[in-house]
Formats: sequence, structure tokens, C-alpha cells
Amino acid sequence: MVSIMYEQERKQLQEICRLLYDRNLVSASDGNISMRVGEGHILITPSRMNKGLLNPEDMIVLDGNGVVIEGTGKASSEFPMHQAIYRKRGEIRAIVHTHPVYATAFALAGKTIPDNYLIESKVILGSTALAEYATPGTTEMVDVISPYIDTVNSILLKNHGAITYGVDLIDAYNRMDVLEEVAKTIIMSKMIGEPILISEENLEKLTKKK
Repeated sequence: MVSIMYEQERKQLQEICRLLYDRNLVSASDGNISMRVGEGHILITPSRMNKGLLNPEDMIVLDGNGVVIEGTGKASSEFPMHQAIYRKRGEIRAIVHTHPVYATAFALAGKTIPDNYLIESKVILGSTALAEYATPGTTEMVDVISPYIDTVNSILLKNHGAITYGVDLIDAYNRMDVLEEVAKTIIMSKMIGEPILISEENLEKLTKKK
């Protein structure tokens, strides 16, 4: 049996992809997920493959400049976006980019997701930025997210989708899961009335408990 690099990490990435798919946070081959591995390597999902059907061996190992170290598929064309986040945030070890329905609805409307409606928003997500539209798979993507990378852990992309990142793969996944749940809850609430804000005083209490 031929050994492959980062077998355990490949399995973790495959499991998160399946979880994203099962939770309806990604459809078909949309989006891309990556994680830092080893010394300067990045493990990333392949392009044009269904996220719910990926196998560990399908994942691509890249060096820090995007050169393929191991893998037979094509790495995601949105690697430069991942690269920009990793370069700016040394503590970030994983990135999730998908097109979740409710969060993307906010992005389509040109609105960010407030962090003062639900506890989860403040405690797990914090502020969510809204980046301008850019052509997917181009360096324009780097240009539009760069102003926000240092200050937030979740970014909505106008007419596109969302990015979340964290200190490990489950942290990045959890933020995407919560982002979508918060977006859905706010939209549903607005259908029956105006959502009630958490007061500044209570938000401050939440922040102190983090």
C-alpha cells in the first residue's frame, strides 16, 4: 500500500466536508476548505468535486506558494484567498469557504449579520464583515477581504458566499455552522416581527465571560 502525506489530517478534512454537506452548508462542488499541516504545507479540497463524496486521498497538499506537493486533482482556484488569511493571521490553522443559503442571502442583500441579536453571534462569531463582490478564483478576492482579515473571523462576500476561519478545523467549521444558524434565525424572526436586540449592557457581560 502506497503511503500518502498527512493521512490523519486528510481524514479530518474529509469528515468536515461531509459534515458541511450533511448540514446543507455546502452543495455539490461549491466552496473550499483548507488546513495548515506540517511545516509550511496547506491541505486543501480539490476543485470541481462534490464535497459530500470526497475521500481522504482526494485532498491536495500545497506548499505556501500554492505549488502542488502531493495530489492528482486540481487544487481549488481560490487558494490565494486562503493564502492571504494564513499569511496575515499566524494563529489561524483552518479556513472554511462555502455558500450557505441564509448567510449568502444577507450577502446578496448587501447586509452584514448583526452580532447583537443572539448570544451565539457575540460569543462564537463576534463581528462579521461584508466584503465587496470580486470574481471568484482571482486575486480580486484577496483585495476585497484583506481589509477585514485582521479584525474578524467571518466574512460575507457580496453575491457569493461566506468565509470563516479558526485555530483548528472544528473551530472554523463551528463558526460557519453558527453563522448560518444565526442568519436563518434572524430572517425567520423578521417574518413575524422585528427581532429584539440584546442590550449593550448585556452584550458587555457576554464579552467579559468569553
